[in-house]
Amino acid sequence: MLVSVIISNYNYARYLPAAIESVLAQTYKNFEIIVVDDGSQDNSRDVISQYQERSPDQVKGIFQVNQGQGAAFNTGFAAASGDIIAFLDADDVWKPNKLQRLVEVFQDSNTVGVMHFLESIDAEDKLLDKNYTRGRVPNIELAKLILDTGNSWCYPPTSALAYRRSALTKVMPIDTKTWRLWADGCLIYCTAFLGNIKYLKEVLGSYRLHGKNYHASKQDQTFSDKDHASWQAAMEMTNQGVNAFLERINYPARVNLMRNLDYRRTIYYWQGKWNATEMLAICGIILRYPFYSLQERVYFLFRFIVKSIGFLIRQKSPLEKAST
Repeated sequence: MLVSVIISNYNYARYLPAAIESVLAQTYKNFEIIVVDDGSQDNSRDVISQYQERSPDQVKGIFQVNQGQGAAFNTGFAAASGDIIAFLDADDVWKPNKLQRLVEVFQDSNTVGVMHFLESIDAEDKLLDKNYTRGRVPNIELAKLILDTGNSWCYPPTSALAYRRSALTKVMPIDTKTWRLWADGCLIYCTAFLGNIKYLKEVLGSYRLHGKNYHASKQDQTFSDKDHASWQAAMEMTNQGVNAFLERINYPARVNLMRNLDYRRTIYYWQGKWNATEMLAICGIILRYPFYSLQERVYFLFRFIVKSIGFLIRQKSPLEKAST
């Protein structure tokens, strides 16, 4: 079973060798590596060319003008020959047994995709005490979970994703306008409606936190009004993209963003204005949220109510001030 490894790269010449080496060191050897450079301005071309010369039968480099992650995925998939397509970010690395485990799981013909845990490392490969990249292991069918939670994002990033070619053929090419960023979200959300997604409770790779990668840089950042507006637009565009796919495959249901806890709660906080109806609706979502344990539901419900009550006595929100 040939595995095609697609590495999308943009200005990660510093980390790219470690990513490629982690694939070359796999215990399972029937693979090809396709490195798509999305218009890098550093010396990524030199790095890729060196690996092509060193391992011409395993490494193929493709260079294109900058078009975003979605376009890089499309280019890589078009060049891939494998039965299984595995994605790796240029700044991440895999454990040596990653591909072997994938091939074992894909022996089940009902499995169309595989996800797994990722540990977190820093720029110098030091293991970090942060586990949000592990994601949450769903205990129900992923498609139902997405419908129930309105596309809540609690899944691992690109380097933990692998799919059958037959499934990705129904998803690709990705709409590069909708999925310029968050293209891994397109893969996760769309393939969930095409068959069984297996979630391995195993750490098979490392997600590198270095301040420049998108998911990491947004974790503890204070958002401006512009950031919030951009985030909201991206969430809404993502939802539209998923529903467009569901319509294309004639799936009977659609994703309702109003069920998304992060979306509803973040906008409510951002507006900073007391709204009893919205507060009660969000409380209901928290109590039903499948990614929270009972203790977490109590904690987050209490925190949300306290913060909501604070809106009754606080000054006008930035949005209100801007409109006066």
